[in-house]
Amino acid sequence: MSSEVDVAAPGISLPEEQEAEEERGLWRRALDNVRTGNLGILPIVIGLALIVVFFSFKATNFFTADNFNNIIVQMAGLTMLAFGVVFVLLLGEIDLSIGYLSGIAALAVAEFQLPGSSHEYPGLVAIAIAVGPGI
Repeated sequence: MSSEVDVAAPGISLPEEQEAEEERGLWRRALDNVRTGNLGILPIVIGLALIVVFFSFKATNFFTADNFNNIIVQMAGLTMLAFGVVFVLLLGEIDLSIGYLSGIAALAVAEFQLPGSSHEYPGLVAIAIAVGPGI
């Protein structure tokens, strides 16, 4: 039982008919992906591009430094949560408590910032309490 397999060595191209067949295979695979709905992140990229184009024409201050500063300030909290969740997901764990923990943390911060709440923890003590048993 012998079979011949044409393998191109580095620097040597395949025959032209095989290259054309591979190119047709690439387009056929792309068409099959579109038919089956396996588009990956393409809808997200297209949607983001449409949003940027729409708001760049709708708002005159869209590409200004003030607007970018505003977006960065508004996204800071969610970005920090996303950074924390990424490490949990990379370890193969599933963390469904991110919403609950962020709500409790927001409540604790709001409580500690109330004037006259008699919670006068120095910064290092607050950090030690936040780290907890990990120390």
